[in-house]
Amino acid sequence: MDMFTDRSPGRGPRPEADDLLIRAAMEQAAEGAPALPDLVPVALVRGRRRRNRARAAVGAGVTGVVALGVFGAVLPMWGSGGGTEAAQTWSAASRTTTVTPSPTTTGTPRPSATPVHVEPTPGESSMADLPPAERARREEFQQQAAVLLDELFPQKLGPVRPVDLAVHRYQGGQDGNTFPIVFSVRPKAGPGEGPADAPCRDIPSKGLRCRSVTLPNGIVVRVVTAAGDAKESKTVNSVDLHFGYGGSNVRLSVGGDDSSMVSAPVSATQLIAVAEDPGFLELVKYADAHPMEDKERTVRGG
Repeated sequence: MDMFTDRSPGRGPRPEADDLLIRAAMEQAAEGAPALPDLVPVALVRGRRRRNRARAAVGAGVTGVVALGVFGAVLPMWGSGGGTEAAQTWSAASRTTTVTPSPTTTGTPRPSATPVHVEPTPGESSMADLPPAERARREEFQQQAAVLLDELFPQKLGPVRPVDLAVHRYQGGQDGNTFPIVFSVRPKAGPGEGPADAPCRDIPSKGLRCRSVTLPNGIVVRVVTAAGDAKESKTVNSVDLHFGYGGSNVRLSVGGDDSSMVSAPVSATQLIAVAEDPGFLELVKYADAHPMEDKERTVRGG
């Protein structure tokens, strides 16, 4: 069905009519999918607490300076065979972009995180290639996830921002460091399509430490701390958490900065605490019921 705007000769464009048409098309494409869980009230409360803590810290620092009379103008993965893969480094040239609101967005001010732009490599897909309504849905999910993770992760990880290349990619970092973050809820491979999980065990020779924990809600999570390649007598640690939920496999990981040789500023215990958070599990629940990633595929023989 074709849609036309009223553009009579001598009359200027009607941006409000275009907006209505675009909104109607987005709502029709997203029809049947429920709205994302509204985590804004929780994020606002947590954000105010964090801001107050930051202001208190700044105030204390200024007081100390005055008292002294000085005043001046961010993977390895746990493989099926217990091995590791080469650590991945993202080259993310950040830039300010405009976030497309989802059809459910209201006039209520929402916390937001500025996306990081990454150009796809030749042959690589990007969220920019998606239909407008699906892209808006994924971007809205990323915004909610980034705001929540920014609050739940330790402050030394730096601000958490979504990466516009793929829905499961995020980035943290400050002071020149970049820490890649993955939050993935991917539909499981079919029965018999993949090998059984490897036992959770430490492999000191490969720099792997594995920890299995049952959360209060009965979910069993596995957390692997892995040491990357050594350089200048340093190793870069990453932390990777996995668990099953519904028909999906969930992964939450934070990598180190390989260029500056700085390990991920998140411990296994802190990653487990994020997985326990009700707001985090609400996002997992939504993504499990309404997938945004392709079904898992197993690469055999490697």
